[in-house]
Amino acid sequence: MADSMAVVDKMYECFGRGDMETLKTDVFASDIVWRLPGHHPLSGAKTGADEVIAFFGALIATGVNVDNVSFGTIGDTMVVEKHTGHGTVNGKDYIFPTCSVYTIRDGKIAEVQVYTADQHGVDDYFWQANPLKGLPDRLA
Repeated sequence: MADSMAVVDKMYECFGRGDMETLKTDVFASDIVWRLPGHHPLSGAKTGADEVIAFFGALIATGVNVDNVSFGTIGDTMVVEKHTGHGTVNGKDYIFPTCSVYTIRDGKIAEVQVYTADQHGVDDYFWQANPLKGLPDRLA
């Protein structure tokens, strides 16, 4: 269990330092899949470390912040993280309680499934933070 928690802790440490190379080589399995539910531009499965790291960059660009983080384990290979996401777009504050389940394989994060308590709010937030181009540019 401690090893599973340690790899998730290392992910947070690397992310906080902006050390994406260590995330890619030492923390994420080469075939990692990170799933974010919803009907918005950032939803869906991200496959491979490069896509997950690009996804992190997109999250940062929206201004989302995370606090109230706590962890627990499920057996020897899974870590559950509970946190609160916050963001403000166009003067509107959003709060989204979130839970992520990390599956650890061979000492690396192999799969992440994110769950949210306010899917409609998350969808609205990411659409507001990532608006579509106007016409005709959107169709080009």
